[in-house]
Amino acid sequence: MTVRLGLGIDNGGTFTDAVIVDLDTKKIISKAKSPTTYDDLSVGILGAVDGALSGCDVDRSLIKLVGISTTLATNSILQGKGGHVGLIGIGWRPDPEWDLGASKMRFIKGGCDSVGRVLQSIDESELDDAIEEVTKEVDAVVVSGMFSVCNGHQEIRVRDAVRKKAGLPVLMGQSFTSELGIYERTVTAVLNGKLLPIINDFFDGIESSMRAREITGRIFVFKGDGGMMSISHAREVPIEMVLSGPAASLMGGKVLSGLDECWVIDMGGTSTDIACLDGGFPRLNMEGAMVGNWRTRVKGIDIWTCGLGGDSIIRLDKDRGLVVGPEKVMPLAIASVRYPGFKAKLEASKDLEHYTPVKADISRLTEKERTVYDFVKGHAPCSWFDMIMGLEGKAMVTSTLLESMRLRGLLMRTGLTPTDALHFLGKFRSGDVEASRVGMSLMSERMSEDAETLAKMILKLMVTRVGEELLKKALVDSGSKLDGGGAFHKLLRGATGHESVGGYNIKMSPGRPIVGIGAPAKEFILPLRERIDGDVVVPEGHDVGNALGAVCSEVSEMFSAQVYARDDKYLVFSPMSSPSQYSRLEEAISSARAYTSSVVRDRIAKQDVEDVRIRVDVIEKKFPDGFGREMKFVNWVDVRALALARPRLR
Repeated sequence: MTVRLGLGIDNGGTFTDAVIVDLDTKKIISKAKSPTTYDDLSVGILGAVDGALSGCDVDRSLIKLVGISTTLATNSILQGKGGHVGLIGIGWRPDPEWDLGASKMRFIKGGCDSVGRVLQSIDESELDDAIEEVTKEVDAVVVSGMFSVCNGHQEIRVRDAVRKKAGLPVLMGQSFTSELGIYERTVTAVLNGKLLPIINDFFDGIESSMRAREITGRIFVFKGDGGMMSISHAREVPIEMVLSGPAASLMGGKVLSGLDECWVIDMGGTSTDIACLDGGFPRLNMEGAMVGNWRTRVKGIDIWTCGLGGDSIIRLDKDRGLVVGPEKVMPLAIASVRYPGFKAKLEASKDLEHYTPVKADISRLTEKERTVYDFVKGHAPCSWFDMIMGLEGKAMVTSTLLESMRLRGLLMRTGLTPTDALHFLGKFRSGDVEASRVGMSLMSERMSEDAETLAKMILKLMVTRVGEELLKKALVDSGSKLDGGGAFHKLLRGATGHESVGGYNIKMSPGRPIVGIGAPAKEFILPLRERIDGDVVVPEGHDVGNALGAVCSEVSEMFSAQVYARDDKYLVFSPMSSPSQYSRLEEAISSARAYTSSVVRDRIAKQDVEDVRIRVDVIEKKFPDGFGREMKFVNWVDVRALALARPRLR
């Protein structure tokens, strides 16, 4: 039997991982890590790829599949990067407070009502003027019509006119969702348009780099819903890459553990992600992913993310108790390697927090900010006191100014972290152990504890915090609001086995196994099994679980239709089609099932796949009454088709 290999790449917040795996046995053959390089992601990606390739002796022609999970789409949106997009709205006008993200906008007559009836025809002269106005100096155009998911013909008409007149990429709101919500639908399409030039440049580099390394396997890109898409499809809908990193860790946990029903907890240097597998499928957030302040209609996994990782800052609260996170800092052990002489500065100043520059766009800095940034760059790592003394008479360096520059990604602080605790206890080595010892000594003096006890307290607190975050997600999933009171935190601590509550043992029972993924999983997730009523598994290969998930998942396509009752009839609404009418609910649902199945089958076939399976879910939607109880009658029916398939390997 011919060996078929896969190359998985996960571009994470702290490190970029690469793994070479046997696609049939899922055995990891080689793996490597490289620091993520935010100014040019390809540097970190190729560093990890080259590390994995050099770690084994394989015929590169056997690498039949390359899977990529990247933060590029998410980070580009958060940082406001991307191309310029023109928007033509049909039959609606935005609320004054709406930020739709488009560079140029024009709103014309037209639109439909909620049952797909055309309210007003498009004025051809007005359309020509709109096209002329919004197509100048843009990279793409979005067309978004009122109730276009109920009748999409006007969007299609405008799309064809823009293509004919301007020759630009044109995106329709109905192409991204079948759900109502003109704001969310429009924002999703606009953000997709803004991503097109960035993603295409990135993929061009990836494809040329793979060819240069004699890797000719097909390239697939991970999506936020836990599936993959071909690189050609990803070039058209890069918005679906949002939240692909957490989704890859979830599927990596499934592959490594062999479990279809489990919680997956992925801890990295910056954050911890918690998600759930039901029957081998990730739970999805059907409301659409939030990216910064943007509410989109992108279907992503239902995930809980918190600022808890190996590089989270350790500090003292007002009662001199230990607190971890949420800020990410540079561990002392790492700072000492990156900046020779830092350990001596740490010992002399007795200040754990020093500032270092971060590569960023500094073109928009104020004169004072530029002065501070240049000083830090020339004297890194430097303390606040160093800046005050060094810039006396030139700039007043306030804590408010430094915090603003840190939050905008211009500066990063050093600090004591769980990574330093692991270095001190001999459980991990990637930096200067002596710098970690100095930091532990300084913090232990403030707590009147010895350094070793402090390090063990930090590890215990990290395990507790993981359990607390799992409980918080369960509470939010049940519809509860998180109360920040002391009794609430006491119960959380008790449930995670950190301490008893008035002599009572109230440890939690998660109801399904917990799978730990990420480099620190053995130290900060696995010990939970001694504290709770349930199994905790940290499988071999957990440190590259995300990269494994990126190449070991399946291609997926999802499409939905809705059935509504209107005047003793049942109407089926779906994008790219006109409403269809039926006299019986069963007939309408049957039609919707057939149509959605046909759409996902056709779409997934275009990505050159095999072993196609289709699942159709019928979900009845019932509004609650005034007392929160579910009413008996059905308001509408969602019919969702999901197609899964394996990439065809050549």
